[in-house]
Amino acid sequence: MSAEQALDSLLKKYGDSLAIVAYHQTFSPPGIDTMRRQYYGNPADPTVAIDGKKFFVEDPGAYYQTYDQNIRIAQGVVPYYNLSLNATASNTDGNIQLKIVTGDTIPVGDSIVVFVSVCQDSVAGTLKKFNYVCQILYHFPINLVYPDSLDTTIVFSHSLPVDKMQAVCFIQSIGSKEVMQAIGKKFEEK
Repeated sequence: MSAEQALDSLLKKYGDSLAIVAYHQTFSPPGIDTMRRQYYGNPADPTVAIDGKKFFVEDPGAYYQTYDQNIRIAQGVVPYYNLSLNATASNTDGNIQLKIVTGDTIPVGDSIVVFVSVCQDSVAGTLKKFNYVCQILYHFPINLVYPDSLDTTIVFSHSLPVDKMQAVCFIQSIGSKEVMQAIGKKFEEK
């Protein structure tokens, strides 16, 4: 099973409770891939990180059981945050509406950052297509405590095919690298 087949199979199984972002030197804008690679200590290719934990693999598709097990474990954890996400786009501009509501178990003292990614599916490579390729990445720190919440809207310009666009938001602890909560959603055409 290829990596793409494994991820497609998992998406069919778990639906929108699974958020996937792929960084690729050739297909992501300059700087995004470099920034994330440096954050993880410049790992070898390909590298898969699940919930911020590293797995170095030569064939990510061979790790379907690992992905599946980690997803099931994560589903049993009480979330630190509750997220809602709406994404709309025309052929030239997009709009992402994000709401973050804190749970009552927010860790104290962590440096927490929200990442909002605009991903593109079906990016043609030399030998295969690439999915979930990060094309735009926004990030901002948050310092919310229970019962705080945050509503924000991101407006942006783009030249991506709307039917191939997906928004993914994930909240990550910069110190531990743990992804504390994530959500993904396909863009709806305006």
